[in-house]
Amino acid sequence: MSFRKFLTKIHLFLGLSIGLLFTIISLSGALYSWEPELSRIAYKQDVDAKDSPFVSISQVRNTLQKNFPEGDFRTALYRDPESSIEVLLYAPGTYYLAQLNPYTAELIHLQDMNKGWLNSIKKLHRNLLLGNVGREIVHWVTLLALPLLISGLVIWWPIRGWPGKSNFRINWYGSPKRKNRDLHTVLGFYATWILIFAIITGIYWGFSTVRETIKQLSGENKMNWESPHSELPDTGQLAVNDDVLNRLIAEYHKTFSESEVRISIPHEKDDPIHLSVIEPKKGINAIDHYYHDQYTGEQIEGHFLNGLSSERSSFQKINGMVYDIHFGSILGLPGRMLVFFAALVAASLPITGFIIWSGKKYSLAK
Repeated sequence: MSFRKFLTKIHLFLGLSIGLLFTIISLSGALYSWEPELSRIAYKQDVDAKDSPFVSISQVRNTLQKNFPEGDFRTALYRDPESSIEVLLYAPGTYYLAQLNPYTAELIHLQDMNKGWLNSIKKLHRNLLLGNVGREIVHWVTLLALPLLISGLVIWWPIRGWPGKSNFRINWYGSPKRKNRDLHTVLGFYATWILIFAIITGIYWGFSTVRETIKQLSGENKMNWESPHSELPDTGQLAVNDDVLNRLIAEYHKTFSESEVRISIPHEKDDPIHLSVIEPKKGINAIDHYYHDQYTGEQIEGHFLNGLSSERSSFQKINGMVYDIHFGSILGLPGRMLVFFAALVAASLPITGFIIWSGKKYSLAK
């Protein structure tokens, strides 16, 4: 058996084995790539901009205590003038995102993040709606998809010579059989170069061995990080000081007016106030993290795991890039569109491939 025939059999076996699951994962991934835009609609994040200051943390807290007292207030994300303040709340067995009007603190929407159609799409992509078992299945399907795509590229290459023009375009005037084959081979060729990056980043997430190996090679395991802590006051005051939270969020949102600012609510006596300055269009590696004493508001300096973006370690940069590469956001909107269309093609490949295979079986049986 020639090497090409061997690869063809591998390609066929993998395609028939994981094809249906690969279609589901790819299609749900294509849909979820538009999560930021879909969230604005589903969670009612749009508000009318006003020429007035944003509400304080105290006002946010009052709204939450009135409308959802059982929720454990964790963080508040202050965004642009046309977006709601997004609040993270913990509850037994789940967590919620609450959208508040930034000018009135009115509760606009409360979403249980274990429910809803958008969260179902996310879970379908991550675990096929099957919990931890499904998550492992997705990881292995992702791993097997890599040799499936690579073998497809090798098979696509002509037996003799270089690819001709017909290898790069679909013959829309051919027979249905020819069009289906072109949809599989031509679209598969173009999409594979994008899908390989999405799959490799998926393997990175799915297998801790991969992450630990990169940690070891990058020297991350040898680094010593400090932990930011608040200094307990001598006065005996151990309650969270909303005055400090209100002042800090106002200062940061004014100073970083073109960015989003997330502020954490301390829960332990020595917890710091953690503020994240986010530039959405620049990706995860552009996020700067700051820490302040929850009692005095003074900034805490140190060599922290999550600190300034300019001080990120090599492993942290790789870790941050993985998400941006997976969804294409590393190239902005064009990158996300490329990933979206590549994922749609990926969802179609098992279908067109099955039609090719079943057509050959039918021809042999005649």
